[in-house]
Amino acid sequence: MFIVEHPKSLGKTLSLLWMFAILNVLFRDVHELTTASAANEILTGYVNGNVVTEEVLFYAAFGVELFLLGSLLSQLLRPIFARWYNLVSVPSVLAGMLMSPPTDLDDYFFATVVICTLIAIFVIALRWDTKNMLDQIQEHDRVS
Repeated sequence: MFIVEHPKSLGKTLSLLWMFAILNVLFRDVHELTTASAANEILTGYVNGNVVTEEVLFYAAFGVELFLLGSLLSQLLRPIFARWYNLVSVPSVLAGMLMSPPTDLDDYFFATVVICTLIAIFVIALRWDTKNMLDQIQEHDRVS
């Protein structure tokens, strides 16, 4: 699906995909807040029929932090740990997203983009051969 020229660039690719996903989530939220109905709903203390509590806000903040950490850790951790972070966090983020399903057309659009991005992150991390990474880098450098 993706062509990555150099094995070392996988962390950067994953980091960019995480940033793309979080920007879509944040833009969707900002986009939603521009409607009068969303503002009124927030003022009632209910969003999509669910009570907004401190616990709900904490879980939402935790979910956003998983996105942000995905971007950071994909580049900073050793490849084996970055791979595992991506493989564990993508299903967690997807589960969180499914707890608050889309309610209108633009929500479906943004959710589709984010879900496709998360699937791409998972597939890239799944195929990331961290055991033979040094051999792949040396082979790539020899061929280039």
